[in-house]
Amino acid sequence: MNVFEMAESANSKEDFINFLDALLESFNNDKDDWENPELGRFLEAMERFLVSSTDQSLHKVDFTPSWSLFARIMYVASKYE
Repeated sequence: MNVFEMAESANSKEDFINFLDALLESFNNDKDDWENPELGRFLEAMERFLVSSTDQSLHKVDFTPSWSLFARIMYVASKYE
């Protein structure tokens, strides 16, 4: 299962911990694949994603708090421009 799939399927604290482990491994091994490899840029991307996600967005996001939502937000922040 890749990091994105882990984010999508995180349904428990343990799943989220496993996702974080995989995200960290991705960061350590594939930093060049990350759009936002610095903490400041990562947090800015997370904020931009949340601000720009509306009912009219191309990709609808259910913002009901869940382990999967937290994981998806973190995953997207690693790639979001």
